[in-house]
Amino acid sequence: MSPAAINQNRLFQEGSCTIGDALESLRTHLQGASQGISEPHFLKMGLANVDESFGGLALGAVTVLASRPSMGRSALALNIATNVSLSQNRTVLYMSLGMPIWQLAIRVASQIGGIQARALQLGKLSPDEQGRFALAIKQLQDAPLHLIHCSYIDIDTLCQRVREFASHQAVEHPLALVIVDDLDHAYLQKQEKCLDAAYEKVMYLLKKLAKDLHVAVLVLSGVKRTAEERENKRPIFTDLPSVALAQQSDALLFLYRDEVYHPQSKDIGRAELTMVSNRLGLTGTVYLPTDLQYGRFGVDAYRSLE
Repeated sequence: MSPAAINQNRLFQEGSCTIGDALESLRTHLQGASQGISEPHFLKMGLANVDESFGGLALGAVTVLASRPSMGRSALALNIATNVSLSQNRTVLYMSLGMPIWQLAIRVASQIGGIQARALQLGKLSPDEQGRFALAIKQLQDAPLHLIHCSYIDIDTLCQRVREFASHQAVEHPLALVIVDDLDHAYLQKQEKCLDAAYEKVMYLLKKLAKDLHVAVLVLSGVKRTAEERENKRPIFTDLPSVALAQQSDALLFLYRDEVYHPQSKDIGRAELTMVSNRLGLTGTVYLPTDLQYGRFGVDAYRSLE
């Protein structure tokens, strides 16, 4: 094992360490990261203004992305998944608890190929769209993006499946990102008196998974209807289905698109992504251009397939 790898292990392992050893390990790690030898602490999402503001998704940590329906959180998660796998050649495991794989495939093809999802669903593609579809397939053919559909699964079983997947990955392409889409479709105890305890267990297991595998875990969740009753529809902490999502997550993101509620909004074609809590960095709001006819966020990052 290289000195950079040894020092990186010291930074992330449990146990005691003197401050002198910790800082020496940090210096070696930073030198290695700048030279591409050791891994950085954050995984870039491929969304320039988000990565610049918040660093990306922290490795060994759990980030929660929450929103009301129709805001596009699954689309945003798929954008992140394709950005990480295509641009960085890092292995991504997309665990879909709701959508079957064929729907995910349509969304990714729409996003990458610039083809409306409805045309793909109906199988009615123009000659130009057929060409774009072929190019999208070629571009994604060897991408290390893996899709698993597991409806109404409990989190113990989900974590076990992720560990089994990670154990079979080659050393050259270890698992880097796990996306869970989303907790609304997980098997949880729904009795009110047990709900917070159920979510606490979920977060405990996911955080242990992230730490043990040293991967970034992005968890999607809905928010309660209470947001609909306010004049300002932007979600807040109390809209979450459980306080455990805020208390136990390492970072919490809220996604909001004003045009969903106000069709004449000045922010049409723009989404707000707000980091409301972040144990590992800054908080604040960044704005993402959207082109949701193709399920795209941060559309300036896309290049023509022509």
